[in-house]
Amino acid sequence: MTTPPTHTAGDTPAALPKLAAFDVDGTLITRDGVLTDRTAAALEELADAGVMTVLATGRPWPQTTTVVRRARRLTYAVCLNGAVVMDIATGERIADRSMTHTEAIEAAEITRKLLPDVHLAVDLADGRHLWEHEFAPGMPSDLLADLQVSRVDDAIAAVNGAVLTWLVHAPSTDTLTVVSELASEMPLGTEIRPSGLEMAEIAAAGVSKSTGLEIVCQRYGIAPSEVIAFGDGLNDIEMLRWAGHSVAMSNAPDSVRAAADVIAPSNSEDGVAVVLEALLAGRSRNIATAPR
Repeated sequence: MTTPPTHTAGDTPAALPKLAAFDVDGTLITRDGVLTDRTAAALEELADAGVMTVLATGRPWPQTTTVVRRARRLTYAVCLNGAVVMDIATGERIADRSMTHTEAIEAAEITRKLLPDVHLAVDLADGRHLWEHEFAPGMPSDLLADLQVSRVDDAIAAVNGAVLTWLVHAPSTDTLTVVSELASEMPLGTEIRPSGLEMAEIAAAGVSKSTGLEIVCQRYGIAPSEVIAFGDGLNDIEMLRWAGHSVAMSNAPDSVRAAADVIAPSNSEDGVAVVLEALLAGRSRNIATAPR
């Protein structure tokens, strides 16, 4: 669903982008799940300069609230890797993209058939999270503490609503291998990709952080060339390639850093703040020369 815009992008200096998109885990917050004072201040200064600040995360919307409370000038949140777009000021879901029931069930059944040791979890469009009893992913501690989960014997059988994403936890198979082996087997209308966690994710075809950001950009007439994006995970690669200017964290894998224009210091070193401070100070009219 969509609603009319409720924010204005504002005028931005020529040296600044019109929209800045930030991954959360591994990028905007520390390993301990903290948005530091320095990074929060840089985000607020960026917003004061007229740049729209947007989260682009694999987290569900409720699990972004800690960051939203600390960074008060954020405008939108692209959640579940693009499956949901939220207006932060109103808490309204302005867009979502779920699989059809047939697509969702077929995709999960194929996954279970091809990965015998797989454990599944499902994010439903009504906000519920169903995890099989053996589903035990490595997730950020603050996300786990705040996530309301119902444990079930069989997630496929328990589905009783629209499905946004499946999480695929196969302990004996690494994420990229899971994606490679299942990509060609997914039913029409779905796709499998890295989730940003140590597992794969199934979603409606074409859903990504970049397509979620495009929804926001289209509301304000912002072109990808006027966007700067920050990320550290495999689920950020498409967004980094899509944005006119892209920044990977030094803690990112090689493949992520290769997709970016700039390598920032790590998330534990306030890398986002380092780059934003340089832009805001006017030390660079070109993001490609921001500090590494």
